[in-house]
Amino acid sequence: MRRAMISRARWIAAAVVVAPLVATACNPRDELVDPQAPTVIDQGAVDGPTGANGLRVGALGAFKMQTGSGETLWQLGGLLADEWKSSNTSAATNEIDRRSISTSNSSLTTAYTGIQQARGYFRNAIDAMVQWVPDDSIAKSRIGELYFGLGFLEMQMAEALCNGVPIGEVRDGVPVYGASKSNADLLALAGAHLDTALALAVAKDTAYSVKIRNAALVTKARIFVDLGQFSNASVLAAQVPTSYQYTLTFSTASGLNGNWSLNTSQSAYSVSDSVDASGLLKNATPFVSAKDVRVPTTNANKTGIDGTTPLFTTSIWANTGQIPVVSGVDARLIDAEAKLSANDIPGMMSILNALRTTAQTLGTFRPAVLAALPTPATQAAATTVFFREKAFWTFGRGQRLGDLRRMIRQYKLSADQVLPTGTYYKGGSYGADVNFPVPDVERANPQFAGCLDRNA
Repeated sequence: MRRAMISRARWIAAAVVVAPLVATACNPRDELVDPQAPTVIDQGAVDGPTGANGLRVGALGAFKMQTGSGETLWQLGGLLADEWKSSNTSAATNEIDRRSISTSNSSLTTAYTGIQQARGYFRNAIDAMVQWVPDDSIAKSRIGELYFGLGFLEMQMAEALCNGVPIGEVRDGVPVYGASKSNADLLALAGAHLDTALALAVAKDTAYSVKIRNAALVTKARIFVDLGQFSNASVLAAQVPTSYQYTLTFSTASGLNGNWSLNTSQSAYSVSDSVDASGLLKNATPFVSAKDVRVPTTNANKTGIDGTTPLFTTSIWANTGQIPVVSGVDARLIDAEAKLSANDIPGMMSILNALRTTAQTLGTFRPAVLAALPTPATQAAATTVFFREKAFWTFGRGQRLGDLRRMIRQYKLSADQVLPTGTYYKGGSYGADVNFPVPDVERANPQFAGCLDRNA
């Protein structure tokens, strides 16, 4: 339990403002374990419930920083998939967009280091809360939220990265480097942490405990979907009301909405479309030209910071607009895919059309209702309808790349039937990547020898 005593002074300070939490380090070996590196501090200032709560708030701040608050695996995954297009001059951004990613890619390195460090923050916070906070229902739910955050980040890594992600930790101040885990093993680890969250957030007498339980239910259901266990996923998702949301909140003091920043403010990412300067973009979803109310876009004859790419911005989010990490809409999409997997196409369409024809809320965004869709005649057509509908409901929320990988892995489609393919609009052709490699920063780990494979 003393592992949690390390580096708390930094976290108490960070918890006050929930500031950017990715620290710099002197060398790659230290970089991934830096948040747990020993610091000269007054131990009395960090022991006890106040210090434990500071670690908890800091870990949740790190969670925001590694999801919707910056250029994380959420945004980079959407760039590798078909949500975003690079309107940037950055070589790192452009090679992700082109599906040809080097292990030295600076954007990937920053995102990977950040999410690995965040896992350390959560472990430290969990240990401190267990040791110092009274054992009551609220404390259990707060610890449950930490386990939810830890499991969610591990799930996100499995959905975005190659097979073979090392998972390490620090014990008594000493880094313990882990061997590479397959995506399935990483999902199992995430699932175990979510099971703990569910076991802790059992009280139903407060809105907070219910919120944490629902968040863990939806996330564990997503893991079952990733593993192809659709009926198990639906059992969990069915317990969550459609109106539910676990949202990220933003402010000018604690950090702005990352999707808004990259798209509207910085002009570094443009909403992607099925047509670009090279012509028809095979497999890309027409997020712009479809003019779907769930992804409203504007151009106004602007270009991105590269000076050439047409800049399409979306009004889903303002600078402080909320982003739902998980929601009841996600739960209904899981229910719908369970129907699809059972070849119950009418059942799937009933769920999808209920979402379309009734008012939904995502964060503070309330798209107008849509007309019902006709029932597809074949399983293949139903699969296309489902993933298109899910693409519009989950835009910019870190799910698209994992879904495209599943279309290859579970639905037996080839990569050139799923991801953007052909001529790349900035020159050359799209590459073959369907996920992210583990970057070179992990080479400091003596147990790491590269991805096990780059398969979907």
